[in-house]
Amino acid sequence: MPRKTNSDKNSEKIIVTAALPYANGSIHIGHLLEYIQADIFSRFLKLTGKDALYICASDMHGTPVEVNAQKAGKEPEKFALEYWKEHQEDFMRFFILFDNYYKTHSPENRELAEYFFAELKKKKYIYRKKIRVIYCPYCARSLPDRFVRGTCPLCSAVEQYGDVCENCGNALKGVDLINPKCSLCGRTPNQKESEHYFFRLSAFADKLKKWMKSPDSGLQPEVLHWLNGWMEKGLEDWCISRDGPYFGFVIPDSEKECGEKKYFYVWLDAPIGYISSTKNYCESGKSGKCNWKDYWHKGQVYHLIGKDISYFHFLFWPALLMAVNIPVPKLTVHGFITVNGEKMSKSRGTFFTAKDFLKLYPAEALRFYYASHLDRSVVDVDLNFEDFKAVTNNVLMGNLGNFCYRVLSFAAKNYGKVGMIAVEKEHEKEILKLIDLVKRHYEQQDFKSAVKTVLQISDQGNSYFQQAEVWKNKDSKEAKAAVGWCVNLVRNLAMVVSPILPEFSMKLQTAFGEKKWSWGSVDFSWKGKIVQPEMVVQKIEKVPSQAVFPLQLTVGKILDVKDHPNADSLYVLSVDLGEKGKRQVVAGLKKYLPAKSLLNKTVVFCANMKPAKIRGELSEAMILVADDGQNVGLLEVQKTPIGKEACFTGMENCKKEVTFEEFKKLQMLVRGCRVMFDGKKLASVNEDVVVRDVVDGAPVR
Repeated sequence: MPRKTNSDKNSEKIIVTAALPYANGSIHIGHLLEYIQADIFSRFLKLTGKDALYICASDMHGTPVEVNAQKAGKEPEKFALEYWKEHQEDFMRFFILFDNYYKTHSPENRELAEYFFAELKKKKYIYRKKIRVIYCPYCARSLPDRFVRGTCPLCSAVEQYGDVCENCGNALKGVDLINPKCSLCGRTPNQKESEHYFFRLSAFADKLKKWMKSPDSGLQPEVLHWLNGWMEKGLEDWCISRDGPYFGFVIPDSEKECGEKKYFYVWLDAPIGYISSTKNYCESGKSGKCNWKDYWHKGQVYHLIGKDISYFHFLFWPALLMAVNIPVPKLTVHGFITVNGEKMSKSRGTFFTAKDFLKLYPAEALRFYYASHLDRSVVDVDLNFEDFKAVTNNVLMGNLGNFCYRVLSFAAKNYGKVGMIAVEKEHEKEILKLIDLVKRHYEQQDFKSAVKTVLQISDQGNSYFQQAEVWKNKDSKEAKAAVGWCVNLVRNLAMVVSPILPEFSMKLQTAFGEKKWSWGSVDFSWKGKIVQPEMVVQKIEKVPSQAVFPLQLTVGKILDVKDHPNADSLYVLSVDLGEKGKRQVVAGLKKYLPAKSLLNKTVVFCANMKPAKIRGELSEAMILVADDGQNVGLLEVQKTPIGKEACFTGMENCKKEVTFEEFKKLQMLVRGCRVMFDGKKLASVNEDVVVRDVVDGAPVR
């Protein structure tokens, strides 16, 4: 809720932001959750007459951009600009309407980053010290945190970047990681000493605790729990500089003070991008004259972010703002998107970019589905496609869309105008009470409850229209008056649902011949011409189907290799399959691979193979290999945790037990060092499965 003041609430200046997406790849349906969530809130505020701006920008700096630009063979700035343009196009297609969508690689952001740094330095919140940093001698460069991956020292999650653990949410440093690997060459880096700038985050512990405990902070219970845990561990001062080469802003005087150029760490200048985008909006003259300070110093700012970046937004960013006397924004954290109950996966065919999704489904169907699941709880939202189809067809179309389209079509076809309105005082009182409840839900960012209440209103409208049976005597005064009342109810529904369904609402607004609606336009006295509306909801005919692959392909680690006691050509392997447990596997690899080449390898196994005794030793799974007649290649992975599955694109693994005879009927082949089946590639959620040392066309057995 906006801070209460003695002045007119509508005069308060409000900023709504979503996290700045990295300009290093396409927007996907997981990203869209947040931008739709913030867009709904922003549209609602504007609908109620608030001076609200929806501000965002592409995050162009830092390692994610640099890494992908390097892979694409492009300069980072040119590479990032391409995605900056693409992101805006994708957002527009989902009716996400920013007042300003800018970029962090900008004159305004450089100016403000340097201003923050100068203020912090002046107030003695900045100091320098020498630290150990990760250095890759093979790539001949220092490695920023996102250029190094390893095991989290706090929760033991593997394949984590050196800035934050995605599993436990704790901030890290590259030097903290266990068994670190260079993200560029995959080899083990070493460490060297380097002088860097630090922000005294520890000096803000008391202020942060006071803010956390303030009722005005509006912190979600889950977030408060995280914060208390982080504060108990103690706040470490924050390194805000990075060694070159680094795509970002050079820190003023760093070459003189440190002996070489240092760059602002992306998490220093990225959140400042919220302010610089506001500054750009105000100074560009897009909407008259304004000053960014009126919004950030005197107004109210709302950040809507994902839980993976909470540490930065609830500790570092508030402390920076406190240091320069800018009020701390109100923050809302949402969970992740899963698809059909699991993490989005290219191999399972459940990873959709914004563009891919629109080839199959309408944008507003996703907006409505997400809104139906969003409140201020930090829970993951599951995009279950069967449920998505049912919600779109039975609820959005069958309830809300059907009522609105049916009423307006009847009025347009039979009357062409509304000149009479039934007097329904009790109905109106109940409807207006529900509309006021919708408003409160929007204010609380409880869009799930807002949708439920809108549907209650629509239910009442459907019931009223059915009971009136206007088609039986459509020319009677009673029928015309009943239709007039229903038309007004449709108009009110279209207004209050417009933050969630802007295109739906605009189509209905066009049927009324009106150009602008506001929450204050809600009433039951509208009269005028009605034209036939466009179809407002598109039915979903089918959802992505996953073919089933007969094997349960699972990543496992070979813990021990022994000679089979009763067979010269066989090994007995001890294998760790993660949650599926440790198993014994008999493998006929002895004449192809020495035991030491198998030990500690992370490779793919068939975990649903029917157990069998082979020359007296129990085999509880099967190791998969490619064999071209001369050489044998293992199906290897490097980044995938033990126990995770590997799947062929768009296919789901079967858990039903299979026999060796059934396995032999499958034709898996190696193409370009990848395993293919029926034109589909084998991959885990982290990477493609790789096979080396065999020729193309080698079968997998």
